[in-house]
Amino acid sequence: MLLIAGVDFGTNSSLALVNLEGELIYLSSGKNMENKIIKICIEKGKVIAIATDKKEAKKAKKWASLLEAELILPKKDLSKFKKERLIKKYRSMKLNSHEKSSLASALFAYKIYKKKLKRFEDELGKVPLNIKEEFILSKKRIAYFKNKLRGAGISCL
Repeated sequence: MLLIAGVDFGTNSSLALVNLEGELIYLSSGKNMENKIIKICIEKGKVIAIATDKKEAKKAKKWASLLEAELILPKKDLSKFKKERLIKKYRSMKLNSHEKSSLASALFAYKIYKKKLKRFEDELGKVPLNIKEEFILSKKRIAYFKNKLRGAGISCL
């Protein structure tokens, strides 16, 4: 399963993982969380992107490199208002500030992938998650997948 990780570093760290459908797969925070983040990411799936709510994040850059994932940072630090808008679907959950930050970061990055996948599906129609994942991992053009699906006898839009 391909995942997007949102991280919040500090005395208390937090990790949020969402899939390519934008579904929350994992969320936790704690004092010793930072030591466990890489292990959790590997156990849960293949992390393709790491995001944080800060425009500069040396640890996130290091971890993205370790996981061979894309680093996604906002142009400027995410405001509290922006974070609240991103996580509004999860208001009913009792989240601490670290969990809010990591979840908002993951959803911020998810929106970038969502745009790529929307263009993909606009061209090809509804496709299974495994095809979407292959598209994201391969970094091949949409035309390649059109030909591939046609060759397999699957009609595109």
